[in-house]
Amino acid sequence: MRSKYYLLASVLVMKLLLFSSCLNSSEENFEYSPNAQIYAISLTSRADTSNLLSTTQFTIDQINGKIFNKEPLPFQFQVDSVLLNIRGQSSTGSFAQIMLNLEPLEPDSPFVWIQSDSVDVNRLRKITTTAPDGETTKSYLFELNIHQQDPYILSWERRQQNHIPQPVESQTTIAFNNLFITYWQTGTDIKAITTLATDGVNWNTVNVTGLPPTVDLSSPVASDNAVFLLDEALETVYQSSDAVNWEPVSTPYSVKAIYGELPSATGGKILIAVDHNDTLKFAETADFTAMTLMNNLPEIMPVKEFSAAKIDDLNSFSIKYILLSGGIKADHTPNNTIWILQRKSGEITYIPSRIPQSISLEGSNLFFYDNKPYLMTVSPEKNILLYSDNSGLDWIETEVNQLFPSDFTKRTDASVITDADNYIWIFGGISVTQTQLIDVWRGRLNKYSGI
Repeated sequence: MRSKYYLLASVLVMKLLLFSSCLNSSEENFEYSPNAQIYAISLTSRADTSNLLSTTQFTIDQINGKIFNKEPLPFQFQVDSVLLNIRGQSSTGSFAQIMLNLEPLEPDSPFVWIQSDSVDVNRLRKITTTAPDGETTKSYLFELNIHQQDPYILSWERRQQNHIPQPVESQTTIAFNNLFITYWQTGTDIKAITTLATDGVNWNTVNVTGLPPTVDLSSPVASDNAVFLLDEALETVYQSSDAVNWEPVSTPYSVKAIYGELPSATGGKILIAVDHNDTLKFAETADFTAMTLMNNLPEIMPVKEFSAAKIDDLNSFSIKYILLSGGIKADHTPNNTIWILQRKSGEITYIPSRIPQSISLEGSNLFFYDNKPYLMTVSPEKNILLYSDNSGLDWIETEVNQLFPSDFTKRTDASVITDADNYIWIFGGISVTQTQLIDVWRGRLNKYSGI
């Protein structure tokens, strides 16, 4: 029995000696990482009841040593005490030490931070890490960006007071080939002026050819390569590759309305209304020389003087449609519905929006801005804006931060264009006294101005 216990004790001692030897060998050969880079950082706070901090994405600029959030937190966002979660390269474990600099402490007076420490994030200015090797360090300037003004204030400026020579009987403005082009009718002439699509102040006269005075200036549609205008009186569509020199198009059917480009996942075509054996039908076309007939046009659909907006969400397969507002129906009665037109199984579906009954759509303007549909129309006192958060189904009047300025003359039938720099452009329109307005306005949300 004694020999049995002696054998067991000997085995145990040998194992302990071997284990100790292995430990000594590891300590001698193991090299600690010199990597002091921060690979991830997140913030949380009990005061942040909306959990905005925990979902904030931080950019870590390893070259310039900066940590910041590209998308600023909302205006008036305020927390003081936060918990930090700072991670290095996962394969090498934690840092040997992390030090923080807070204002108004001197830059050379940092303090050692541990995971459980809460930090006044409004004073945090620099994070310095020491790699696991205990020697290599790296410093990052820290910046928590918060909107300093309400990002949803829509700021307006008048770019031009009188950009069209008088007199003006009707007008429209389009964007084409990096230009804004304003057409207007005076007597029996159609004239035009242009400005760079970034300017709106300095305009140049161009000589328009090929357009008769009966052309409908409320009907222009621009594709990638051409602009089209409808003359319903002459039952003719005109096209131009430079928006200046025009020629008629030989069409297989009489065109009654041009609604605009209807987007699709495979590329859009222009949606139109045509007369087919005395029946109005929807049709699609690329250049009006060939047309694909579709379902009958309902009597409730406007055919002229409407406003249209293309809605094309690049992140969605289904949010691709045309919105229509206002205008006159085939029976010459006004349309006071916003319609959602969409292609489905080779036909055009049409769904009415839900808008407040008090809203008038006469002379209204639809446009797509800030990733949502907007509508400019009139109240009894002034112009107002509405927007939709659910793809045009329901409409909400904007708050006071998106009112038009006091010197913005109340108008209908303006031309409204949005550009790649997130500006809204408003050209002309008709005043309440039926006067043609000849001014140019430009507006933009503060959040796109970096404020």
